[in-house]
Amino acid sequence: MGTYRNYMKLLESWPLDNSKPGRDLAQHIRDQLKLAFAKGEASEVNREQCDRYYMSLKRICSNHYGQLYTRTLSNSATGLTREQCNLMLSPEALQTINEEGAGFFSRIISKLSKKDVEKKF
Repeated sequence: MGTYRNYMKLLESWPLDNSKPGRDLAQHIRDQLKLAFAKGEASEVNREQCDRYYMSLKRICSNHYGQLYTRTLSNSATGLTREQCNLMLSPEALQTINEEGAGFFSRIISKLSKKDVEKKF
């Protein structure tokens, strides 16, 4: 079941997301398949493990569990909608966050650790 041809058919239905350079799951899967099937169908792979991976990827690609357990709310645990989450995970937003430096909790921890050091002296 999890042969090279099946994987290639699966990848045809799994589009690349060019808005996520270096972070796209579809590209990562393609890269891993190139390594695993370096010789094409002549590659020697663990058949059982290959079948399990194929079935898992097929369920992800077809949104099996998303359809099985439909969401009733349109926002996430953070209170943001899907569009807002996508906007926050865009390369531009991530670059801005990285440029601003440490996050909120990192700053608090560093301040607390500085106070502990000052108390010791």
